[in-house]
Amino acid sequence: MGKQTVLIVDSDHSARHWLRENISCQPYPFVFWECCNGLEAEKYINALQPDLVFMDVKLPGKNGFEVLDAVEHQPSVILTSASAQDAAAAFEYQAIDYLIKPLTAGRVKLALQRFDHRCEAARKKDSPSDSPANYPARILVEKGHRLTSIPINKITHLKADKDYTWIHMLNGESYLSTTGIGQLERKLNPQYFIRIHRSYIINIDHIQELYRDISKLFVSLPNAIEINVGRNYLPAVKELIF
Repeated sequence: MGKQTVLIVDSDHSARHWLRENISCQPYPFVFWECCNGLEAEKYINALQPDLVFMDVKLPGKNGFEVLDAVEHQPSVILTSASAQDAAAAFEYQAIDYLIKPLTAGRVKLALQRFDHRCEAARKKDSPSDSPANYPARILVEKGHRLTSIPINKITHLKADKDYTWIHMLNGESYLSTTGIGQLERKLNPQYFIRIHRSYIINIDHIQELYRDISKLFVSLPNAIEINVGRNYLPAVKELIF
């Protein structure tokens, strides 16, 4: 891992100091920044564009989730909290880890290892491959008591429904899959299918329009479908704009 920027966000100065000291003990060459509330965190994240943010969920001004909703730059995030009640929400925000206070050196080390593994996976994804992934042209979905074959290129979008996923087609038909949207995302070709919200994946071949309404960006799809682009997924959509 090369030199990377870490932002530590916590209202407790001693907690920030402890975390900085323990991260410094690990074999990662980080450059550190600190701030103490949600409003500062939003400004620091957008200005510094850190590679990793250690952020307490309970912050004055804005809580950790409100910060992640508001920022334009999307860093890797390790969230901390005094309780486990927000753990499920943390992973909806694709947090690398969720650490319960009081923190321990062992858990911090494990969280950094997970960050390192994610960085390595991203590097491999960006590097050329001798054997390109083989994505299916058609999939089988349940329809009544039978399995129906549908073409991938006719899928307009997928919508999460708890542990299930609705698959919506160009002709207006839809199918309910018992597979979660995260698993389906890994099976679809990322050249055509992108995540634009925690609950939505779209086929970029079927985007009709992008438009902004006040502070939100929307994607327009066939069959009068309009989907709000989640703030965490704006960079992926902006890559499509020339």
